[in-house]
Order: sequence, then C-alpha cells, then structure tokens
Amino acid sequence: MSGNLYKKDHTPTTPGYAHGFNEPGLRNVGSFQVSGHPFITGSTNLDTGKVHMVQFPYVSKSFTVINNNTNNGEDIRVHFQSGSSLAGSPITKPGDFDLAGGTTIAEADDVIAGNHYITVPAGYASVTFDVKCKQFYISQASGVDDLKYQVLADLSNISTTRMYHLTGSGITDYQEL
Repeated sequence: MSGNLYKKDHTPTTPGYAHGFNEPGLRNVGSFQVSGHPFITGSTNLDTGKVHMVQFPYVSKSFTVINNNTNNGEDIRVHFQSGSSLAGSPITKPGDFDLAGGTTIAEADDVIAGNHYITVPAGYASVTFDVKCKQFYISQASGVDDLKYQVLADLSNISTTRMYHLTGSGITDYQEL
C-alpha cells in the first residue's frame, strides 16, 4: 500500500461541513471486523540459534506462520520479543538483515527460558495468531541451518505508530512457575 490512507490535515474542505476525519486507532472496531489487507513474506535461511524479525506495514488483525521444513525436529519458534529483555543490541530491522542467518538468540534469554514462544512443528504445520501487533520474531534451535518459513498476515488499516510495545508478563518476564 502506498501513502497514508488518512489526511493529516483535518480541515473540512466543504463550506458548512464541520467534521474532519481522524486516523483509526487500536480500538477502532471496524478496522478489525472487515477483511484486511494481505501481507505475505518468508525466508529460506533461518539458522540454528538465530532470530528473524517480521515487521508489518500496518497493525495486524491476525497472522499465520507456516513451517516449510519436512524433517523431524526442524521446528521453529514464534515469539513477540527478540530474545532477552536485557539484550544489549535488540533487533531493529526486519528479516535476516545481516545476511548471516539472523541475529543470535540464546537458550538462556528470557523469551526462551521463560517459554514465551509457540512452537510450529516441521512438516508444513501452521499456527494462526489472532493478535494485533506490528512485529514478531521467529527463531529455531534444531541444529540445522537454512530452515524455511512463510508468513501470511491479515492487516488492518491502523498505522504501526499507534501500536504499543509488547513486553511484560507472558511476553518477556522470566519466572519459574
């Protein structure tokens, strides 16, 4: 999609018309009730112990992650934080921006140690997330490099600048239960 769907200048152009239009926000129900804009991406080079960021141009209504790997144990993990909430260098660019299979993620990082991820098993399995977000992360620890995945998202018309940062309990906090 190109350009902004809503004018930043809310000045009415019709004489006698007193209402301008506001950009929709996260609680705009209609934005989540209608069919969304499609967004498809993927990768063929997710290395073991690495993480990729998938970033959307608009806030998602839902998204599906498909694991295109067929060998047993080539599972991928989906999470909403890049690794440790204490990480010194968080991921700020989408995909495999360093062209080295992704940024490193450790088993001791908050997200992994705290089990704040969903596993998508190998064999063309998929998981659909009915959540609003502007980005998420995919990682793996199978011991095999160059794993493949695809993402299909259903996007709203809400700007990602309106989406808050996902963090805290259930996302990043590591606590033994």
